[in-house]
Amino acid sequence: MKCYKILTCFFLTFILACGVQAQTADSVDVLDYDVSVDLSAGKPFAGDATLTVRLAAPCRSLALSLHGTADSAWVNGAALDTVDLGAIPTTAFAAGDTLTVRICYHGAGYVESYGWGGFHFDNDMTYNLGVGFNVDPHVMGSVLMPCRDNFHDKATYTLRVRAKRGWTAECGGLLQSRTIGADSLEHSVWRIGQEVPTYLVSVSQAAFRRIHSSVPALYGTYPLTLGFREGDSTLVKRAFRELDSVVPMYERCLGPYRWGRIGYIATSKGSMEHVNNIALAKEFMTSVAERGQMTIAHELGHAWFGNLVTCRTEADMWFNEGGASFCSELAMEATKGRAAAQKYYQTNLEAVVREAHVTDNGYRPLSPMPHQYTYGSTTYDKGALVWHSLRGYLGDSVFYGAMGRLMADKAFSTIDAAEVRDSLSAYTGCDLTDFFRFHVFSPGFVDYHVHMDGTDVVVRQQTIGGDAAVLSNRVPVTFFSASGDTAKRVLAFDGVEGHVAVSLPFAPLYYVLDRDCELSDAATLAVYRKGSSALNAAAHVNLYGTIAEEDSVFVEHHWGRPWDLDTLTGLRRPAGRYWVVSGARQQYAGLQLRLRYVRDGYVNGNYPYLDPGFVSSAAVDSVRVLYRQGYGHPWQAVSHQRIGNSNEGWFTVDNPRTGEYTLAVVDTNLLSIHSPLSTLHTPLSLFPNPVAAGEEITLQVPVEGTFTVRIFDAAGRQVWRKKGCANGRRVNPRLASGTYLVQIENKFVSLQSKLIVL
Repeated sequence: MKCYKILTCFFLTFILACGVQAQTADSVDVLDYDVSVDLSAGKPFAGDATLTVRLAAPCRSLALSLHGTADSAWVNGAALDTVDLGAIPTTAFAAGDTLTVRICYHGAGYVESYGWGGFHFDNDMTYNLGVGFNVDPHVMGSVLMPCRDNFHDKATYTLRVRAKRGWTAECGGLLQSRTIGADSLEHSVWRIGQEVPTYLVSVSQAAFRRIHSSVPALYGTYPLTLGFREGDSTLVKRAFRELDSVVPMYERCLGPYRWGRIGYIATSKGSMEHVNNIALAKEFMTSVAERGQMTIAHELGHAWFGNLVTCRTEADMWFNEGGASFCSELAMEATKGRAAAQKYYQTNLEAVVREAHVTDNGYRPLSPMPHQYTYGSTTYDKGALVWHSLRGYLGDSVFYGAMGRLMADKAFSTIDAAEVRDSLSAYTGCDLTDFFRFHVFSPGFVDYHVHMDGTDVVVRQQTIGGDAAVLSNRVPVTFFSASGDTAKRVLAFDGVEGHVAVSLPFAPLYYVLDRDCELSDAATLAVYRKGSSALNAAAHVNLYGTIAEEDSVFVEHHWGRPWDLDTLTGLRRPAGRYWVVSGARQQYAGLQLRLRYVRDGYVNGNYPYLDPGFVSSAAVDSVRVLYRQGYGHPWQAVSHQRIGNSNEGWFTVDNPRTGEYTLAVVDTNLLSIHSPLSTLHTPLSLFPNPVAAGEEITLQVPVEGTFTVRIFDAAGRQVWRKKGCANGRRVNPRLASGTYLVQIENKFVSLQSKLIVL
């Protein structure tokens, strides 16, 4: 390196611009970077970069970004009298011309204020992380070299590194040479022959210990390099052995790995998907725990989502990060099986619906994402859910066929959400306009409620966190016969509610929404069989007791508001979620159903923000468990016990029946009586109903003893009340024409039914 004399010093953080007056981002295309960095003395470090640039349109000047000091510059070999990286003159060149820009510079190892992205000069290691959280835009290739720092300008790279004495380099690309010079220092040359944006380029040096291995896959066997400074090499090897299953899975689903080599290095600050040289938080370098394994898989997933096909701007970061997070689920499926992948997916779904809108300060569309939330939970975790849901929407063969074609057709280029939508629509022959309108371009989630109406299945939806509705619906429902046979049907309909005629080979005994976890709606599913674990954290439910060999109990946990609660007397505040218990038996004697609650504002437990606005610590004693047999049946308060404290715990119900459950804060003066589920064989029946004005009605309910009857009009006003009534007793409330709610209650029961007076 010879460029040490400072001719003109500028600390530069310019954004590239090019044009005669107002310049467009596409006026310039950097084709190649040839970068030499001398890291042997630590910081400041010296650099020499030659850029091969093509002008796509006439330009007066171009600008480059650099976190450092430009010492001297040349254009096509001619030295510039004044070094201003914000205005490198290009008036002598025409559209289509190619020129070289050489810059000698030095840098001090700039790190963003957040302390993550930048060029780190630690005592035991030097490395860069190519993005920053507190910089705008988020790209930070300019900490390494003068460059056009954005997501869409892709180039090839040669990296020439002189390392510190006793240290060696690991960089992006493929190693071309590694020699010891006359200065007794290592000199290495690396080449990235594929076009990538600057933020994916990396250099590092340390007293590396290395493991060299290989990963066999569908399209070849790829060299694997693991660079680390501490830890047992046997444990490092163990942490990466599952790549033998993960990489073939990725190739099967997304197409060939295009980068020639897989490389990871351990860093102290975090993980980042640099091409061929993935930075991995050092605690994961020996980890076989789920979090470590999923981080290894996530960063490798960027080889397709982000590195191969890149979001055009940070506003579509869901493509990169959501896609890589979806790859973690694929990795779980490859290594642990489909059931484990479904559990992993549901854990993510539960966390996203519960708290992403809190951490990201509101429900947000995936695209366009505001700058300050680019790397939030919505981008990563909801982004993964949308890829999962698109897989279920299209089916595996169509989805993966389309994704492989997308990765091939758009390889080494950039993309935005609209182009993803249009490309996948063209590849699949399925118009995905509505899918993307709701799941990508609108905030919130959809929750479906299913019930039978004769031979038709009725599906209703409600939106959580947004105003849009899904208009092109595909809802998978599995039907069960009395003998245990199953038949899955995908209910396709347009609009907010669908009535779908279903042809089945048997009379359905019960049915389960999305049993195979294909649809990223706002619902999670717990399945209980003999010997199965009682706790299902994603569904916030426990089922205790011995389940018979032949039984399966399904519990759907819905994040939508419980349906049809408005007529329940004494209701003050329902929880914003409910459960549906399904199975072959009407009642499961000997079992105990436990439903989780969390106090409003309690964020110190495992499930913060679970029930926002629902119940205060002072009002926990006013919470009741409400139950109904199903759609069209009235909600009723049922006997329960509470386990836990005023902050969090469980409401428990003995001998649970199939049907729907929810929690609600009630007025205990109006709804203070609970009925054991064992008494709820049928709801309250009134005969005749409708009834003529002035005619007597008979109360029919299998309840022993007397009870009080209350009748409320359509406005919720009590219009009639009588104590000491009993089953089969006739009463004459002498009501005017209209619709009324009749409620009976005693110390065991609280039941309701609608009465129509003609």
